[in-house]
Amino acid sequence: MLSTMNVFVALIIIGAGALWGNAYLPKAGVIFGAIVGFAAASIICGALAALCLIEKHLRVLADDLKKRQKAIVPTRTEPSIK
Repeated sequence: MLSTMNVFVALIIIGAGALWGNAYLPKAGVIFGAIVGFAAASIICGALAALCLIEKHLRVLADDLKKRQKAIVPTRTEPSIK
């Protein structure tokens, strides 16, 4: 879910950069603002995408650990008769 939202956040940042550039630089501001917005979106959304990827890898590792722990059959020890 967060990975999907990350795409929309990137598009919003790029669009906001283009609007900001158009407001301050009337002639070539849209292009300059979109480039700045793209750079900001790359940094922000790239970091968020990396965190999502790390979370997926940790989930796979945790599931593998659970499977391995279930596979280990405890050895039964007989009580001593004394």
